[in-house]
Amino acid sequence: MNIIFILTCLIHILIWSIVLLGFLNKKLATINIYILIPLIYLLHALLPFHLLESIKQNIYPDTYQSKQKEVDTSLIIPHYYKKIVGDLNNYCFFNPLSPQGMLIFGLISSIYSLKYYHK
Repeated sequence: MNIIFILTCLIHILIWSIVLLGFLNKKLATINIYILIPLIYLLHALLPFHLLESIKQNIYPDTYQSKQKEVDTSLIIPHYYKKIVGDLNNYCFFNPLSPQGMLIFGLISSIYSLKYYHK
């Protein structure tokens, strides 16, 4: 499997992990609030495509779906994430684990944690 494809998948997971867990560290929470979350929001709002997904699709144009499934099952986290998201889509009106839900959670938790760091 192509190392660039795997690195792109790992970068994608790392970015979302920082968004979700940035509240655990004061510097990461600040980066979340002022840089990462606004950048993700702007990229998703302005571009007609998802940057990392299009990179992955260009690496394997014909077999992208099968290669993505291979990486997801080997990394375990995306495999269970997709299963949980699928289950939540059946029971929730707005899925809290959607990209928008994760951005909102990352922003609120980072702001809340910084509030208590400054006391």
